[in-house]
Amino acid sequence: MNITYPPLLGNHIRILDVSVNAENSEPIYNFRVVPLENPPEYTAISYCWDNSTNIARIRFHNGDSLPLSQTLLDLFNSLRKKSSKFTVWIDAICINQEDTAEKEFQVPLMGKIYSRSTEVVVWLGKSDNVTKNAFRFMKREEKDLETRPEPLVRSSSFYNKIRSLYGKVSGPYRQESDLSGLKNMLLLLQRPWFQRVWVIQEVASGRSVQVVCGDDSVDLGRFSDGVSAIWNSFIGLGRYSYDHPAILGFWCVTRMLSIREEYQKKINEGESGVCYETLLQAAYHCRATRTCDKVFAFHGIADSRPVPKANYRITPEQVFVETAEALLCHGDSLDLLTLSWMGYMRQHSTLPTWAPDLRCHAYDEPLVLCNCAGWDAGGRLNTSPKIDPESSRRLRLQVKLIDTIDVVCPEFAPCIVKQQRAAVNSVLALRPQLAGDLSVEAWMNKLAESLIMGLDIDDNPLRVGMPGWDQHRRHFDDWLQWVQSSPRQKDLQNIESNVYHRIIRPRIDTMKAFATSRGFFGIGPEPTMEGDVVFIVPGCRIPLLLRPDPPVADDEISSPLVQTWTLVSWCYIDGLMFGEAMDLDNPVEEILLRSAVYWKAVLSYFIDTVLEMAGNIETIERAIITLLYCCQQFLGATFIFGTLDLALQSQACVTFTTKEDIKAQKYTWAVSKDGQKQCQFNGQGNRPNSLFGDVDDEDYYVILSNDFPTLHGQVFKYEYDEFQGITISILYLKWGNTGC
Repeated sequence: MNITYPPLLGNHIRILDVSVNAENSEPIYNFRVVPLENPPEYTAISYCWDNSTNIARIRFHNGDSLPLSQTLLDLFNSLRKKSSKFTVWIDAICINQEDTAEKEFQVPLMGKIYSRSTEVVVWLGKSDNVTKNAFRFMKREEKDLETRPEPLVRSSSFYNKIRSLYGKVSGPYRQESDLSGLKNMLLLLQRPWFQRVWVIQEVASGRSVQVVCGDDSVDLGRFSDGVSAIWNSFIGLGRYSYDHPAILGFWCVTRMLSIREEYQKKINEGESGVCYETLLQAAYHCRATRTCDKVFAFHGIADSRPVPKANYRITPEQVFVETAEALLCHGDSLDLLTLSWMGYMRQHSTLPTWAPDLRCHAYDEPLVLCNCAGWDAGGRLNTSPKIDPESSRRLRLQVKLIDTIDVVCPEFAPCIVKQQRAAVNSVLALRPQLAGDLSVEAWMNKLAESLIMGLDIDDNPLRVGMPGWDQHRRHFDDWLQWVQSSPRQKDLQNIESNVYHRIIRPRIDTMKAFATSRGFFGIGPEPTMEGDVVFIVPGCRIPLLLRPDPPVADDEISSPLVQTWTLVSWCYIDGLMFGEAMDLDNPVEEILLRSAVYWKAVLSYFIDTVLEMAGNIETIERAIITLLYCCQQFLGATFIFGTLDLALQSQACVTFTTKEDIKAQKYTWAVSKDGQKQCQFNGQGNRPNSLFGDVDDEDYYVILSNDFPTLHGQVFKYEYDEFQGITISILYLKWGNTGC
């Protein structure tokens, strides 16, 4: 870096003094080491690191220099226009990025660094026409707030008490210029800064925050009003896909503003920081160059439980496991389990199912809904979980088993008319099983409440008999009539303004309704399937879905001894969200939540078998049976051994195919160990160098492949990378119209 950093002692930081000589346009830079407890005035910069390309250098008075990225060069140019002298703290410059020990020491101080600053400047980068119009809209709104009418819809159904978050609320916009301003405000949020995990702490900690883009700036209060205006008044919001960068930024910034409000309130009242579960829930929305920062980035604003300190020498997986252990075993809440479910590619995780995998991205916010509704399904925690001494990655947990799911409806998809109609009709068909002696009116009330999880569009409680219920039922009836009578996708625009539609669209978008064998009605995330079991866990405010694993021993998978469970997801259960399960006769029992080791052991056994015992078909058959059994348990596959009758419920599977299919199709398959291919077959009429003997001697084969070829059949792939030096993909080839 061509610089010697002044050393840091104790609770000290470096700040950067910048001055511009009137006779020389080149600024002069100088470091100062100052105590964090009583620092001079400085501005802390919150920005998004761009790529590593350095396009300029800053030079110090002693001749040293540091490289500068385009983002920081633009920042300095902007600051120089406002003042010839200024003092800033910028992490990329003021922390020696090549000194791991220094980074680990400075990272826990980040909260104080931003809270002790005179001002926090959020730097969004250079301006363009969109950003200029967005800032013009925010500045104009300040003048118009007093005269605008009350809004038709005040807030998102995702987020906790948005109305209280934004004290000044703007009403519905009718002029084209207003709609254009709202659109530009939304598009401003696609800047990468809004999805960065570190900005949550940086903004939450700051006493005074300015949002700056190019030469435009507004204070955080005015910016918050602009975000509120999108929630309250921009009907066009629903026309953007959920993965649009502006929508992703919109979700992240809304949660960030809510956390800032909560943190500032706690500090003013002398309380400790925001609970880690709230922060980790927000981290699922965000991005970080190093995923372990999704834990480390909250030290300055979080509660005092013993989560891991910044340590860049250990793996993210270890950070996540240690974080889960700290929160589950050293506190009075088990709510973290609602965030540790297997959705959003969690199926391929090597983490224990009770630990959050923050490498995934998810936008469900069960704890926000829980806080708003006042759910308390599990009641008080009596016995803290313990790490199983027989396996350091299994969790011993006290639970109350409620019931097993026996019917699962299709996913709700409020943006896809036909799919939503199928889901709703499937729910209505549950009435004979669920309604009992309920009248039609009572059954409809049950659905109208449960499908929105008992929360209105402002995330305020709304249940049968509460004020506003009758109007809510009318919205529900209109929505239900539309669903049943509108088969075309273009009809969606006719229901966009319906309040019930606007609630369920984000709240249960990819979720599924289900019924249990004893008649409980519930809603769970996408991984929910028949055979999953509903549990109430003391200390966890939301019910959980668990899936039984095939019983196995710790040392030899052929000797089933230990029953473990996989954590599938959180769920909403009508009639159990407010502690009613405590009155049921179901006993509290202890179970084991599994680690990821079992699935590893199965693959290890399978791979070792096919590589080391290629000549023993009988042994390989046993390995295939074991692997298929695990697919049945974990992935919902059903099979009849020795045939092609395999009904798949997940795009992750393994099975075998016939010699005719192998000989007739053109594809490549291989198994490699330590980078060396062990076998390969190109399907071009050549006989394969088969792991299972001669292709003409057997009726079925497992297809193992490093490739994902283009085939004319249905291809399902489970990929398990870098396991003991082996890269392996397992493909099932299903030909023809099989309804798979």
